[in-house]
Amino acid sequence: MGLTDIVEQQLKHIASVDFAKSTDIVNFFDVNIRYLGGLLSAYDLIKSGHFPNPYDDDLVEALLSQAKSLATAISPVFDTATGLPASTMNFSTGEIMKSTMTVNGTKYNSTNTAQAGTMILEYYRLSDLTGDESFRQHARKAENYLINPKPSPAFPGLIGTELDTETGKLITLDGGWQAGVDSFIEYLIKTYIYDPADDMVEQLLDFWLLTVESSKKNIALSPYHHPELTFLSQLDQNGTIMSSMDDYACFAGGNLLLGGAYLDRPDILELGVKVTDSCHWLYNTTVTGLGPSTIAWYNEHNEAYDNSYNTNSTTRSYAAKYGYFIEDPSYRSYPEPIESFWYAYRITGDTRWQDYNWEIFQALNTTRSKSVPYAEISDVNAPFGGELVNYVSSFYFAEVLKYLYLTFAEPDVVSLDDFVFNTECHPFLKKTPCKGYNT
Repeated sequence: MGLTDIVEQQLKHIASVDFAKSTDIVNFFDVNIRYLGGLLSAYDLIKSGHFPNPYDDDLVEALLSQAKSLATAISPVFDTATGLPASTMNFSTGEIMKSTMTVNGTKYNSTNTAQAGTMILEYYRLSDLTGDESFRQHARKAENYLINPKPSPAFPGLIGTELDTETGKLITLDGGWQAGVDSFIEYLIKTYIYDPADDMVEQLLDFWLLTVESSKKNIALSPYHHPELTFLSQLDQNGTIMSSMDDYACFAGGNLLLGGAYLDRPDILELGVKVTDSCHWLYNTTVTGLGPSTIAWYNEHNEAYDNSYNTNSTTRSYAAKYGYFIEDPSYRSYPEPIESFWYAYRITGDTRWQDYNWEIFQALNTTRSKSVPYAEISDVNAPFGGELVNYVSSFYFAEVLKYLYLTFAEPDVVSLDDFVFNTECHPFLKKTPCKGYNT
């Protein structure tokens, strides 16, 4: 954007921060995708040669040294029996805080699949930039449990959202592309794209392809009498298809398009377009033009997973018209559809994807122009979103606004030929640039 004066201020501030100290309990997942990812991305963007760099060299190098300092400070989270990271840590005491989950009467020390599997991109990049292989080894050790799941998931490649940090075994079978497992799947193909020559990433690619093929076969579903729509169902804890999907799963369209383009797989590209179009439908059919948090549908037998909806005339009427019905009508500033529309535009060159993101931008301005800018809303089908929620997530600024900006920037601005994005929209330079699939 050419805002070099603001970047200068930010660099000075970042250099002054002690990232090894915090008075709050620190969440590993958030630290990794937001702080560590942001520091590495800022370093890559400035050093890439793609943008003006009038900055003091010491301040730029401080980005990398601060990233290493932060990753070192939080490294005790890996001190578990398996090396799967604990969820949180107290920086003041150095104590890791173990999460627990009880399933069928048994209590486990647990970690989230997305948390354990959404660091390999950041940790690979950090090792490559610093020469310290310990970060890569932490990521590889944890990832190994995820791509070799035990017990076997309900469907191949569709692992559940919780693991036992003591044994590395799956605790639940609630697979899919939804929250809790989403960015693990996302990073499988992205890490391969980042460094296809690494000796482990071929396994990541294989598992991503297994997940994609299993999704096509088992959970890429069309609602009753609506073959034009394709949703990716999540599974319940026992591995049963729920015929429901959260907004997080809308990232899948962009991920499929990215992988399909890189691998030259028209079939995967086709699925990516179908899923992305269906996510647009969720936005295009509400009063506000914004999508709900969770939707469900009636399956090919005209039945819902939750039996209470089978006799609900309101949801039946809505589903007959739109193909789905709303389970959670709130809107929480979700970036995933916007992200997928951006990938679709960059990869296909079709400007209708720009139009879709412009529609969302206008909807955000219309809905949020009342009373409290940026506030989340309670009901996408109520005028102006119903009640305002006194909260805005950081990803609204990190992802929503950046993906919207990039949708209308020139395609060579942070080109997909040269960069791969982490799950928080922080771009990293690829080790191996690949020309030809960024329009």
